[in-house]
Amino acid sequence: MIMASKIQRLGDKHVVSLPAELLAELGWGAGDVLTAEIIEGGIKFTRHDSKHNEAMRIARKAMKKYRAAFEALAKS
Repeated sequence: MIMASKIQRLGDKHVVSLPAELLAELGWGAGDVLTAEIIEGGIKFTRHDSKHNEAMRIARKAMKKYRAAFEALAKS
């Protein structure tokens, strides 16, 4: 899906408005928090999901703490 958007000035900021069809396809809406990542040739926006991020933080902590046990389980 290719859709054009325009960068507009809003006071001392610049904004990009996204077409309603694109937001519907992504399941995004007003009030969602996005993170931005610069990638080759452009920018990647991802909806910030604080519950998911917290779950991943807990999982990483557990993986670090029980690494030896997980490695032993993987070998069996």
